[in-house]
Amino acid sequence: MNGKLKRRTTTIVAHLFNINRCYVQAIWRTAKQCLAAGVPVDVSCKRKKNCGRKKVAIDMSRIATIPLNKRTTLRALAHELVVTRSTLHRCLKKGKICRHSNTLEPYLRDDNKKARLQHCVAMLDGGTLRFIDMKNIIHTDEKWFNTTKKKQRSSTCCPRKRIR
Repeated sequence: MNGKLKRRTTTIVAHLFNINRCYVQAIWRTAKQCLAAGVPVDVSCKRKKNCGRKKVAIDMSRIATIPLNKRTTLRALAHELVVTRSTLHRCLKKGKICRHSNTLEPYLRDDNKKARLQHCVAMLDGGTLRFIDMKNIIHTDEKWFNTTKKKQRSSTCCPRKRIR
């Protein structure tokens, strides 16, 4: 209708293409200017091809060489790789790196169970079959002081996305 659109047309079109209404109006304005000048309508993007933020290249093979205690958090891994945390977070969201958690879950073998049972029986008083007073006894197991955290996370390189 003489180069005029009905009311709310640009809003409806913007909603259909999931873009801002201003973009639709700018395209319409460009098309009208081309028609007024008598040239073919060209509403393609006028930006050059080399525009926008450049991708930061990360050598994923370096992640495997970093010790586990230095890549437990994204901050520590970013410090070791000399990149920003946001760059690593984008890699995590894209599936290039994955979080891996390792829970410390020791299992008892049969001989361990027998040794524990024998220790409990040794703590019984023979005459009354009650446990002896253990207020003055301290039990320490040194290996638990030297192990890692109960739940330790680390980042690893994922060649393909895992299904969870």
